[in-house]
Amino acid sequence: MIQQGLAQVPILEVADLHKTYRDGEIRAEVLKGISFIVEPGEFVAIQGSSGAGKSTLLNLLGALDRPDSGKIVIDGLELTADVKSTKLDIFRRDKVGFIFQNHYLMQEFTVLENVMMPLRAQGVNKTDSRQRAEKILQRIGLGHRMEHFPSQISGGESQRVAVARAVVKSPPLILADEPTGNLDSENRQRFIDVLNTLQAEDKLTVIVVTHEAELAMAASRRLMMRDGKIELPAAV
Repeated sequence: MIQQGLAQVPILEVADLHKTYRDGEIRAEVLKGISFIVEPGEFVAIQGSSGAGKSTLLNLLGALDRPDSGKIVIDGLELTADVKSTKLDIFRRDKVGFIFQNHYLMQEFTVLENVMMPLRAQGVNKTDSRQRAEKILQRIGLGHRMEHFPSQISGGESQRVAVARAVVKSPPLILADEPTGNLDSENRQRFIDVLNTLQAEDKLTVIVVTHEAELAMAASRRLMMRDGKIELPAAV
């Protein structure tokens, strides 16, 4: 008798998510019942025009904001339950790697030190943090830039450093918000190649929101957002 394997548990579950912003009497319903799941190791692109609600959704997934209703479960933690702020801080530190449109590198620290920061925040000792940061920078072709400061490298290189900083701690989930929005076509493709390679080799789970077709095409699955809702998956 062949024993059936256990079903894979999704890394992310989103159910009936709603979010409305209010400014006095003005009410803007941004998310209108979002539901989807993401399996471990998936690379999912969420597409949509400006104002579709993509960045709002990503902020909720990263515990940077809270929904009005609905459920978010990431790596077994229900963010929409009554979770203490200290636990959310630990969640953001350990469970999520963020990549934003702006790289947000610390200008007073070297490239290497910037990549070491997430590990040091977790309590990893300096030697191990340095070794892990050096390794990821070598992998993405920036080993020769490790001792440079952010002001001494290009915008495209800075955004690749931001990728290294996000993945160096091996988080269960990588969230990227329009990460190629400020890049020219050449640096956009380099960024996509780096993200694609790391995602495939390290089996990273990546969710990227973007309006750019080139980045969306790199994903293994694409979802379309329009007017606060997810439509049928875009054709691959």
